[in-house]
Order: sequence, then C-alpha cells, then structure tokens
Amino acid sequence: MKIIFLNVPGHGHVNPTLALVSELNRRGHNVIYYNNTDFEPQIVKSGAEFRPYPDPQPTAEALAERANALPQVSVWVLGQSLRLLPWLLDELRREQPDLVVFDSICLWGMQAAHLLELPSVASITTFVQEGVKGMITLRDGLALVGQALPALPALFRQRRQLVRAYGPEVFPHPQIFPCISDTNLVYTSREFQPDTNFVDDTFHFVGPSINTTARETADFPWHLLEDGRSHIYISLGTIYHNQASFYRMVFDCFADHPGQFVLSAGRMTNLDALGPIPENFIVRNFVPQLELLPRVDAFISHGGMNSINEGLYYGVPLLVVPQQMEQTLNARQAARKGAAIVLGDRPPYGRIHPQELPQALAELLGNPSYQQASAKIGQTFRQAGGYQRAADLIEAQQTH
Repeated sequence: MKIIFLNVPGHGHVNPTLALVSELNRRGHNVIYYNNTDFEPQIVKSGAEFRPYPDPQPTAEALAERANALPQVSVWVLGQSLRLLPWLLDELRREQPDLVVFDSICLWGMQAAHLLELPSVASITTFVQEGVKGMITLRDGLALVGQALPALPALFRQRRQLVRAYGPEVFPHPQIFPCISDTNLVYTSREFQPDTNFVDDTFHFVGPSINTTARETADFPWHLLEDGRSHIYISLGTIYHNQASFYRMVFDCFADHPGQFVLSAGRMTNLDALGPIPENFIVRNFVPQLELLPRVDAFISHGGMNSINEGLYYGVPLLVVPQQMEQTLNARQAARKGAAIVLGDRPPYGRIHPQELPQALAELLGNPSYQQASAKIGQTFRQAGGYQRAADLIEAQQTH
C-alpha cells in the first residue's frame, strides 16, 4: 500500500507513530510522512519518505504557545486548515494514496481525506476526551470558559470560511477534536481510557507504541547510575522543557535526598544558567527516555500522554505536576487508577509549594501500592498489541 501520514509538529503526536511507521515499512508498505522539517531526522529513521509542509510551515513553537488553552489550539488548527487544504487536496490527487493516516488534531488531514473520499485512519495520541465523565471540576470548567470566550469570534469566522470554500461536508463531525475516521487507533489501553459514551467499535486501543530502535537516542552516562540508590527521573516533556525556576526548586528540594536524580531539561535550556547542580543529580538537555525508564523507581512528570504511557508501560509510579488541562486529565486518571500522585492540578496549573514535592515523593517511594498499580496498567498496555496490532488494523483497510 501507499500510505500517507499527516501530522502536527509535536513530539507527543509524532513519537507514538514512529514504531508503527517502522513496522509498516518492514512489511513492505510505502509510507510518505508530512510534517515540519524539524521532525525529518526521526521520520526518515523510521523508514518513511519525509515531505515538508509548504512554507510557512506549521511549527512546534506555534503549537506550544497555544497548548495551555484548547480554544487557542482550535483557532490555530482551523487557520492551518484554511492555508494547507488547497495544497493538500492537490497533493493527494497527485499521489493517489491507498490510505491516509491523520493525527486527531490534524484537521486538514481529516478534511482532505473526507473530501476526496479516500480511505483513512485516525491516530489518537491522547485519551479520547470527548464526553469524558467526572474528570473536569467546576474550577477547570470556569477556566476553560474564560479561555474560550476570546477565541469564539475567530473560531466562527474560520469555520464559515472553510464551509464557504468546500461546503458543509468539510466538517463531517460535530466536534473539531478529536478528528476521527471509520478506524481510530488510540495509543493506550481500554482499561486506562476514562469513561465516555463517545467511544464505539471504530476505536481500537492498541496501547503505547514502544520500540526503542525507532526513537531518537543519545549518549548517556549510564555508568554514573549508582547501585543501591533509588533513581528518580524528572522531565517536563518537549513543550514545557525550559522551566529553570522549577528545576532550581527541584535542586533545593532534593539536594540532600539519598536517591539519585536524572533531569531531562530540554534542548532549549541553558544548563549553565541553572546554577550549581547537586551531586546527586545527572542533568542533560536530552535523555533517552525509553532506555532510562526501566531503570528508575519514580518519574516526576508534567503529565503529557506520551510520558504517562511510557512510565506506566515500564511499571514506574508517577508524581505529576501538570502544566495545562489536558495533562491534568491524564494525571487524574493515573491517580484514579492508583499509579500516581498529582500536585498543582488546579488552575493556574503547575503552581505548587516546594515542601509538597519531598512529601509526595516519600509517599510514592514508600508505599508499594503505587508501583503495583503502575505495573498493572503496564500489563494492560502490553496486552493491547502495540504497533504490531496497529499495523494489522491498517493492513485490514486493504480488504475494505
């Protein structure tokens, strides 16, 4: 099959697809993958043919700037659809793919596939959040309303422009997100997905897409990890990586802790500007997360879906400090399942008192129930089939 992948410029959306693309390539399929050129190295490594979006390309920075507010993400995505859809329709008519795989916030991908009546599959790297029950508090809801009101004029205007250009069929579903199709791949397990009536038999929960050879790697001083000490990994992900004040607070909180800490500070962080680094810390701009997680006892995370899935896959209990609402929902679900402690999950998200961190970590490391719950969820992930099952579901489109 000739398969076209269309994605947004975000590591949390790209990384889960890499092992799947690698598997499809291994099975002899021709995969063409469109994204920002910043993602070209890892996409090429997966075996796909990389193609850039036309300039000015959608960027990870533009998406990250809006990540704190879902309505602003919607405005950005609609704007990208207005700009990219004419080009993409021509591109797909020329390529004549057998299948289009689009990310669940890649609106232009869903719209183009639908308008051209091409077989398609949705790639959902988050929980299916539409209709989720009992996860959003009144305070969360008020914060969301406050974000939505300023965005409404732009949302309505952009939606009208798209309908005027392509007809009402440009929006085949009532919601903007998630963008869905007749086959929807969700990179978590059914057991970990929060309750929602939105999910039907078109949603296939394949678990995290874990394959260390398909992911970006880096040199890491493994010899510095000391036996006989607890090991704690700290990462705020790829969007919220430049968090010097948080990192300094972590240094102050844990400089005298008997454990050993590994901090992934992000590529944009100037490590020299962080000040003195305690002796029990290993600090790097980038850490090979999938290789490190099996070696740690706890994971202090921002609660991005990739990080939560990967931590739980390896049975690592989580201490989550979410930075925005989606991460808050992820964190609360992990806590609801007994695998996480959540701090700072009320708007404004991520605001915590320094003394909360040592107390929470002591509870996480001292109470074995967190690790047991994490391992139980990890087992459901491994049983879900992973990227091999996702590839099977994509190949099944040939028979439709």
